Amino acid sequence: MAETKKFGPYKGSKANGGRPIYVYKKKVAKGKWVTTSKNKARADYESTNGKLSKNTDVDHKDNNKNNDSKGNLRAISHSKNVGKENKRRVGKKDGKK
Repeated sequence: MAETKKFGPYKGSKANGGRPIYVYKKKVAKGKWVTTSKNKARADYESTNGKLSKNTDVDHKDNNKNNDSKGNLRAISHSKNVGKENKRRVGKKDGKK
């Protein structure tokens, strides 16, 4: 079995809104290492509930991206998650929160 090391959580880049990420280093053929990263909320959800498909997002029920508690995370389709975010943004423009 391949050796995998997990590092973090680290503060994410500006491109992902500064959300925390984990960095994984996996040893593959001939002693080479492959580095990947994963959003902390997704990693936390998957550690409890199993791996998600690529078209499934992890949603924060209370819309607080800093609240990664297990009870606040749920899996929803990417299209529903985008729709939820668009609806939230329209509310902000109208002076609502």
